[in-house]
Amino acid sequence: MAATGIEQVQYAVVGGYTADLSGSAVGLTSYRGTAGTTGMPALEPVDTLELASPSYLVAHPSRPWLFAVSESTPSSVSSVQVHHDGSLALLSTVPSGGDAACHLALSPDLSRLGVAHYGSGSVSSVALDAGGGLRTQDVLPLRGHGPDPERQQGPHAHQVVWYGEELLVCDLGADRVHRLRLGLDGRLAEAGPAVALPAGSGPRHLVVLAGHLVVACELSGELWLAHQEEDGHWQALGSVPTSATTRGGPVHPSALVTDGSRLFVANRGPGTVAVFRLDATGGRLHRTAEFPCGGSEPRDLTLAAGHLWVANQADDRLSVFSLAFPPTGRPAFEVAVPTPTCVALLAQDKAIP
Repeated sequence: MAATGIEQVQYAVVGGYTADLSGSAVGLTSYRGTAGTTGMPALEPVDTLELASPSYLVAHPSRPWLFAVSESTPSSVSSVQVHHDGSLALLSTVPSGGDAACHLALSPDLSRLGVAHYGSGSVSSVALDAGGGLRTQDVLPLRGHGPDPERQQGPHAHQVVWYGEELLVCDLGADRVHRLRLGLDGRLAEAGPAVALPAGSGPRHLVVLAGHLVVACELSGELWLAHQEEDGHWQALGSVPTSATTRGGPVHPSALVTDGSRLFVANRGPGTVAVFRLDATGGRLHRTAEFPCGGSEPRDLTLAAGHLWVANQADDRLSVFSLAFPPTGRPAFEVAVPTPTCVALLAQDKAIP
C-alpha cells in the first residue's frame, strides 16, 4: 500500500448532520483504516453512536475521549470514549446553554470547553471532570450586528480558539473577533476590546500564526490579516481573496487550518482548498496553490500525518490529500460518508492535533 497517512491512523471518528438538520448521518461513526479489498487505502466502519447533528469534534490530547457539539435547538455538548476496538461509548451529555452550537475548543489546562453558538449568538463554558463528565458553567451573550440583512441581523458566534489565556471568538454576525477570558469559577468575561473587521466581512474561522491573526471571512470571501502590537492590540494589515477561481459562483470560505508554516482554507462554491504562506516580515499573505477538494461544499479540514482530510458535507464524501507539493488535486483516497461535517483522527490511542 502506498504511503497515504492512513497507516498512521488507528481510528477516524466522523460527525455529521442528522435528520433534524436534513442530513443522513446517524450521529458519530468510527472507522478503522485498512488496505481495502483491492490493496488501496480504505476506511472500514466500526461503530456508531446516535447523537443529534454532532457537527464539530475535538479530541482530548492524552485520553481516549472526544467532545462533540450537537447543532440542534437547543444544543448540547457530549463527551465520548473511544475504546481500543474503536467502539464508542457516551460518557456525558449536558445542555450547552444556547442554540445551533457549531464549534468548541478544549482549554490549555484541559479542564474546560468553550462552545460557540451560531444561532443564539452566545459563548458558553463547560467544565470537564476527571472521568470525562461535563457540567455547563456559564453562558455569555454577544451583542452587535452587521450590514447584511440576511446573515448579520445579530451576533453569530462561529468559532472559539484559545490563544494563551484568551478565548478568541469569530462573530460572523457582528464582524468582530471577541477577546474573552475564563475565570477559575468558569465565568466568561471580556479580556480586551474586540477586534473589528471590515463591515460585511463575516469572520468565520481564524488561526494565530507567528504573531499574526488570520481570519477566513465567509461573506467577503477573503483572508483578513492583522499583527499583534506590544500592547496586545491587533493592527489590521489587509486582506486577500481566498480563491483565484471564478467557477462555482460566489466564494464562501469555511475552515482555516495551519501546519505551522502554511495556511489551508476551504472554499465553498468553487470547491477548492487554497494554500497560503505568511510573509511575517512584510505582513502579507501569498497564495501558493489551489486545488479541487473533491466536493462543492467543503465544511471542515483536518491536518494529520502529512495529509489533509476534507469533509465534503454536500457530497457525502471524505477526501484525503497528500501535502507533498506540488499538489495535483487528486486525492490519495476518498471515502463515502453521509453528510460529514468534521473528522477527528486517532493514532496509538491518542488524538492527532
